[in-house]
Formats: sequence, structure tokens, C-alpha cells
Amino acid sequence: MAEFDSKPTVNVSTSPSGGSTGGGLYLVVGGLIVAVVAVGYFLIGMPGLNGNVARAPDTKVDVTIQQPAAPTAPAAPTAPAAPATPAAPRR
Repeated sequence: MAEFDSKPTVNVSTSPSGGSTGGGLYLVVGGLIVAVVAVGYFLIGMPGLNGNVARAPDTKVDVTIQQPAAPTAPAAPTAPAAPATPAAPRR
């Protein structure tokens, strides 16, 4: 028959049986949360820093544009020169 042990064996452990508490996973998840919050902050447009918004000047601007003068009409064509008279034939 089997031998009976009257003293039970008790094992006390402070960590799970794998020996790891998942600290690396917590670090990665925390880093991802911080990255998402930072990107969202910049994509929204950094609320609270809207004091440097560009504004148009309050003064009125008067712009005057002058068109160039109209071109003059081209000169009328002149009559062609009269043809030269043929010279007398040489003998």
C-alpha cells in the first residue's frame, strides 16, 4: 500500500508559475498610450496655443492698377518700287 504522509507540503510563491509578472507588456502598452495621446494632442492643434493665429491687418489697402497704353496701328504698306527698265542688249 501507499505510504501516508501526515505533514502536507506547502509551497509559497510571490510570482506566477511562469516567473514573470508581465512588466514588459505593461511598459509597451503604456508607451503606446502615451504615443497616441501625444499624436492626438498635436493633430488637434495644440489647444491653448492659439494666441499666435495670423490675422489680416486692420488698415485698408488701396490698390490701383493702370493698363498699358493701347498699341498704335501699324503703318500702311507702301506701293512696291517700279521695276527697273531692262538695259539695252550688248553687241
